[in-house]
This record gives sequence, structure tokens and C-alpha cells, in this order.
Amino acid sequence: MAPQLRPSMRPLFKLIEPAGRFPDFITPEVSAYGLEPAAQTLMDTPAEVVRDELGPWLPAEIDRFMQGLLAGRAGARRALGNAVREFHEHALAPASMELERRYGADLAVRSRALLQGGVGTLLAELHPDVVWDEPVLSAHGVTPGREIDVHLAGRGLQLYPSSFTAECLVLDQIDRRPVLVYPCADLPPYEIDTDALADVLGRTRAAVLRSLTASASTTQLARRTGIALASASEHARALRNAGLITTHRTAGTAHHSLTPTAHQLLTSPESRAFRGKQGQIPKLQA
Repeated sequence: MAPQLRPSMRPLFKLIEPAGRFPDFITPEVSAYGLEPAAQTLMDTPAEVVRDELGPWLPAEIDRFMQGLLAGRAGARRALGNAVREFHEHALAPASMELERRYGADLAVRSRALLQGGVGTLLAELHPDVVWDEPVLSAHGVTPGREIDVHLAGRGLQLYPSSFTAECLVLDQIDRRPVLVYPCADLPPYEIDTDALADVLGRTRAAVLRSLTASASTTQLARRTGIALASASEHARALRNAGLITTHRTAGTAHHSLTPTAHQLLTSPESRAFRGKQGQIPKLQA
């Protein structure tokens, strides 16, 4: 998407930290369907809400746009609304068919889990970084020790699959139903008994590769597969050298993702024997 970004989108990016944290008011509850009602609701956010949510983050010196947004000025509000519209038009809309395919795949996986095992199974299999221990939902973050517990207590839960996040994000406010944003599933749930991939790579390394159907940090790899952090790092290095994963660093944290070769290895009809049951990543010893 980088070539599609424009200077007019900067107001939106000023509200999102490089690590991905953002203020709650940029994900408003909207009753009407479509982009425009959402953009209008965002622009109508009360200035005191903006100040409460942004104030603790901001340095002493801020630019004119941020000054105007904190003061509730119309020009800053319009700039933010236009940034959202521009980003949607130039970055999201061209990818709409692919996004729809991904969300459809996620819906199919979640519906299957719900029909076969009920809500408990749906939540338990939602994502490798989500743990459901009724009535508490725990979401593990990319960085070590980052965990958020949500006590649902009969309040329900809104699920938002996303193609634009590598970790689970939680919004839990007293006056709103809890929201969980998670990386959407994009792999078909094959039911194969054989495990040829483990025969080639070894059982542990095959499990590490499968766990990356959702991108992960080294800490997440270790937690998902039940191995030591040093062992997860070593397996990631070997898979990267083999051209099966890529690694990039953000704020000192390594993030691993499948390469197209590995993705095809795990998903193509010819390679179905390489994949175990959906969501079943064995717990292993380093």
C-alpha cells in the first residue's frame, strides 16, 4: 500500500503509534452502514474526549493539526475526516475483493467452529494468542508479558477480523460491549491424518511453521508451540534461511511471517498432506 499513501492522509497516521496503539475514539460505534456515517461520527467526537484520550500520549510540542484537534476546531476535524476518506479510496478500495475473500474465509472458519462446538469452541479456537477460560478472555500481545484479561460477565463480545494487524487488540470500556480485533484466518481447515511436513522438517519445526499462519513475534512462537524462547528463535532462523519465513523488526521486536512459498506449501491442494487439523498446534519440548 505504501505507493498509494498521500500527504492528505497524514492526520490519520498522527493518531496511530508506530507500534500500533491508537485512541479509542477513532473506532466509534456507528449505527448506519457505510464509510460516510463513520467518518462523520469521527469528526463529531467531542473535544473533551479527544483531549482525554490523546493528552497522556502527546509531547509538550505538537503540530498545528494536533493543536486544532485538541481544541475542537472545524478545520482539524475536516482534515481528519478527509484523511479517512482518502485512505479508504486509495488504499482499501483497490484491495476490496481480496479483503472480502479473506473476511469470507474467516467467517467460514468461525461459523464452522460455532456450529460444531458452540460459543466455547469458537472462542477457544479464535486465534493462537487468545485464551478462553470462562468467563475470562485473555489476549496475549506481541511483546513479552503483555496480556489483557476481559471479564465478559454476560456482556457479550464483538469480534472484528482484520487483515491489517499482526496481534490481537482489545477494547474494554464500561459503557460498551467488549471488542476483540484479531488477525483474520486465511487458511482452509483441512482434516488430514498424515504429517509429511513433520517427516521433512521435524515435528517441532513443522509446528513452528504452521503456527505462523498468523504472523507472530518470537515470544508468540514460543508460547504457541510450548517451546523455549531460544529454541523458537533458532527454529525461526532455520526457516528464514530456507526461504519459508520472513522477519522484520519493529521497535526492537522481531515479527515473523510466512513467505508465499510456505503459504502455498501449507494451503495448495497438492500439499494438503503437509497440514494437520486446523488450530491444533502440538505442545512440544525444546
